Amino acid sequence: MPLPNVFQPVFDFFSKKRQEKALRDEDDKALFIERYKAFREVLKNNNEVLMTMADMQEKASGTFVFDRAYVESSYQAVSDGIKRIIDNLNVLGNEKYKDLIIPYQKNDDAIRERLSAEVAIPKTGYVLHLKEIGKETVPSAGGKLAHLGELAGVLGLHVPPGFVVTTYAYQAFVQHNQIQDILNEKTSKLDVRNYDKLTATSQEMQQLVRNGQIPADLEKAILDAYRAMCERAGDENLRVSVRSSALHEDIMASFAGQYETALNVPAEDLLAQYKSVLSSQFTPRALFYYKDKGFHIEEMAMAVGVLAMVESKVSGIMYSRDPGSPKEDVILINAVWGLGVYAVEGVVPTDNHRVFGEDAREITREEIACQEVMLVGGPEAGTHEVHVPKELLGKPCLNNEQISELAGYARKLEAHFGQPQDMEWAMDQEGRLYLLQSRPLRLASPRALADEGRPMVSKGYKILLDSGNVACRGAGAGPVCVVNREEDLADFPEGGVLVVRHTHPEFAVVLQKASAVVSDIGTVLGHLATVAREYDVPAIFNTENATRVLKNGMKVTVDAVYANVYEGVVEEVLKGKRTTDAFQSSPVLKELREILRMITPLNLTDPRSPDFRPTGCKTLHDITRFAHEVSMRALFDLSKESYFAARSTKQLVCEVPMQWWIIDLEDGIKEGVKGKKVRYEDIQSIPMRAVWEGMTALPWKGPPPVDTKGFLSVMFGATTDPTMDPLVRKGFVDKNYIIISKHFCNLSSRLGFHFSTTEAYLGHNPNENYVSFIFKGGAADVDRRVRRVHFVGKLLQHFDFRTEVKDDSLFARLDGHEQDYLKERLKVLGHIMIHTRQLDMVMFNDAMVNWYYQDMLKGIESFVSIPH
Repeated sequence: MPLPNVFQPVFDFFSKKRQEKALRDEDDKALFIERYKAFREVLKNNNEVLMTMADMQEKASGTFVFDRAYVESSYQAVSDGIKRIIDNLNVLGNEKYKDLIIPYQKNDDAIRERLSAEVAIPKTGYVLHLKEIGKETVPSAGGKLAHLGELAGVLGLHVPPGFVVTTYAYQAFVQHNQIQDILNEKTSKLDVRNYDKLTATSQEMQQLVRNGQIPADLEKAILDAYRAMCERAGDENLRVSVRSSALHEDIMASFAGQYETALNVPAEDLLAQYKSVLSSQFTPRALFYYKDKGFHIEEMAMAVGVLAMVESKVSGIMYSRDPGSPKEDVILINAVWGLGVYAVEGVVPTDNHRVFGEDAREITREEIACQEVMLVGGPEAGTHEVHVPKELLGKPCLNNEQISELAGYARKLEAHFGQPQDMEWAMDQEGRLYLLQSRPLRLASPRALADEGRPMVSKGYKILLDSGNVACRGAGAGPVCVVNREEDLADFPEGGVLVVRHTHPEFAVVLQKASAVVSDIGTVLGHLATVAREYDVPAIFNTENATRVLKNGMKVTVDAVYANVYEGVVEEVLKGKRTTDAFQSSPVLKELREILRMITPLNLTDPRSPDFRPTGCKTLHDITRFAHEVSMRALFDLSKESYFAARSTKQLVCEVPMQWWIIDLEDGIKEGVKGKKVRYEDIQSIPMRAVWEGMTALPWKGPPPVDTKGFLSVMFGATTDPTMDPLVRKGFVDKNYIIISKHFCNLSSRLGFHFSTTEAYLGHNPNENYVSFIFKGGAADVDRRVRRVHFVGKLLQHFDFRTEVKDDSLFARLDGHEQDYLKERLKVLGHIMIHTRQLDMVMFNDAMVNWYYQDMLKGIESFVSIPH
C-alpha cells in the first residue's frame, strides 16, 4: 500500500494560487482591452460629432440650401454621438463621469423642444399690397412674393403691380372648412415611395381644397384688392397672373417650381384660381418633397400673389453668376419670344448671352435661337401657342441696351441679397422690362469650387500666403498678432489678425476681438475651427508658414474664400465680404441657428481651470471637449494602474540597454509569432516602430562625466527620496512595458532614477491622432532635476509639442495631426528617452544646459525629417 503524499496539499494550494493569479492576469488584460476599445470609441465618436457640427455651422452661414430633414437628422447624429461618448467615457473611467449626462439631457431636451415647435403664422390682414412686404415678411407673404415685394418697395425696381393673399388667409380658409385634421391624418400615414398611394392621396387632398368654401370676409378682401388694382391700372377687366408663394418657396431651392401659377386670369376666374393654387401644395411632387425632406404639415401654408399680367413680347431667365464658374464675373441671360414659361420649362431653344464687366463692357451672344413657336395670352382666359411672326424669325430677342439694363438689375440684386441670384423677367410690347422673381442661385458647394484651379486674386496687390484650408469663409483685415503661448493673448488687439502655429482651443478666448485667424497647422474640424465659425471669424488653417511670413504689427487682409492673405488693407476683398441676407428669413435657417447656440459655443477652453468638470459643460461642444481631454488622462491612468504578469507578455529581443516587455492588444505583432520572445522585425505597431527608430538612430554615448557634486547629489537623492522604489535603488535596470496595437502604443519606462511614459495613437484620421509624454524623477538635487525637465521641454517645444512643467515633472502633448507628422515627433521622443538618462547629474548651470540642448538638437535633426 503506497504511503500518502504529505506534500500533496501544499502542491494543490500553490497550484490553485497560480491558477487564480493567471485568471486575475487575464481579467486585468481583458479589462484594459475593454477600456482601450472604449477610449477608441470616444475618439471616433468625438470626431464624427465635430464633423457634423462643422457641417451644420457651414449650413448656418446662409450660403447653402438645406431643409428641416437635414437639421433633424444632423442633430440626431450629434445627440447619438455624444450619448455614445458619455457611455464609453464611463466605461473607460469606471463610471467616474456619470454627471455628464446632466448637461447632455438639459441641452437635448431644450433642442428637441425647439425642433418640435410649430411654425407660427403671423396674424395679419388677409391681403397685403406688394409695396407693404419685403424679405422680412416671408412668414406672411411666402418666399417668392416677399422677395418680389423687396424688389419693388426697397430697391424701387420695375415689377408688376399687385397684392398677396397671406398665409394667415390660408389658415382662415383651412379652419373655416375644418380640413386641417384630415390633411394631417392623410400626410402622417402617407408613404411617398408608393406612387399609386401618393397619387391617390394627392387627388383626395387637392379635391378637399378645391371643394372648400372661401370665407365671406376673405372673399371680399380679395375682390376689393383686385378692384383697387384695376382702378389704379385704369382697366376694369385687368387680366392677372395668380402665383404660388409657399412658406419656403424661393427660400428652399428644392421647392422652386413645385406649385401652380395661373396666367392671363380674368376677374371671374380669380377666386377659383386662388383655390387651385392653394391645392397645388398637395400635388404628388409637392407632397413628396415635404414628406421626403421631413417638413411638418403645419408648414404647408400657402400665400398667393395676384399680379397684373405682363403682355410679354420677350421673356426669360437671368443668372447673376455662371453656376459652373461662379468665380467668373459674368452674367448669363437667356430670352424667348412670348411668355417665359417656354424658357423656364425648356420647351423652345433660347437666345443665350454672357455679359462681362461692371458696366456690361462686353456682351457675347453665344447663340441666337431659331425659335418657331411661342406662348401668348389670348383674348380668352389662359394661354395658347402660336407661331413666331415671320419678321422675328432668326432675330435676337434683345438688343445690347436691353441686355445691359437686365445686367444692371442682376448686379443690383446680387449686391442687395448678398449672394448670386436666379431671376425671371419679362419685356412688354412697349419694351418695358419687369422683374417677376428673384431667388438664391444654387451653386456648387464653395469647398468644391475652391478646388477648381488657382484661386482668383486681386491684381496689383502683394500676396503673402496663397494656400491653406478655409475653416470659416469670409474676409477680414487688421494688424497681425502672432501668438505662441497663452501669455501672448493678454495683449491681443481689437480687430487683430490672430496668427498661430497650432490651433489650440485656448486661443478661442480672443476670437470675439479677432478680425481673422490664420494658422500654420490645424484641422477645419477642430475646436478652434468650430468656435471661429460660431463667431463668424474668417479663418484659414494649414498655411504651413504663416508664423514665419506674417510679422507682428503688419497690416494684412485675409481672404478666407480663396485662401489668400494680402499685404495691407485690400478694400476690393473686404467689399466682397459674403453676406447672408437672402436666406435670413428662412424658418429652417433660423431654427438651425437657434439650436446651434446650444450645441457649438465652447466654454471649456482651459483644462487647468477649476470649471473644467462635468458641471462646467454648458453646451454639447463643451461635453465633447471635456470627454476628449479626460479620456486621454483616463487611459494613461489605466496604463499606470494595470499590471500584466509575465505570462501575458513577450520579451522584446533588442540591443537597447533596457528590458522591454510587449503586451499586444490587437494586431500589434505579426500573426504567427509564438513563444515568449519577439523581435523588432515582428512588431507592426506604427507608433512603437517610430519610437524605436528614435531610440536606435544614434548610439548612446553612455553616462556623462560627473563631478563630485553631481555624484554625491545622485547618491543623496537615491537614499532620501521616499518615492523611490527600493529595488530601483539597488540597480539601474528594471522591466519596461510597451502596450501596443496596430495604431496604438503606451510605453512606460523606468530607468535608474527617472520614469517616463509615452502614449500615442496614429491612425488615418488626423482628428483622432495624438502623442502624449510624461517625464519625471531623477536622483540629483531638485535644481538639477528641474533644469533637466526644462531642457527636455525646450527640445519638445522646438518640435511643436505643448509642454507644461510642474516641479521636476514634464507633461507634453501633440494632437490633431497627420500620421507621418506624428511619426517624426515620436522619433524625437524615442531619442530623448535614451539620451537624457542621468543628464540631471551634469545640469549644474544654465550654460551646461544650453550646451547639451544644442548638442542634442543637432543629433535629432540628423535623422528626423521635420522642416522648420
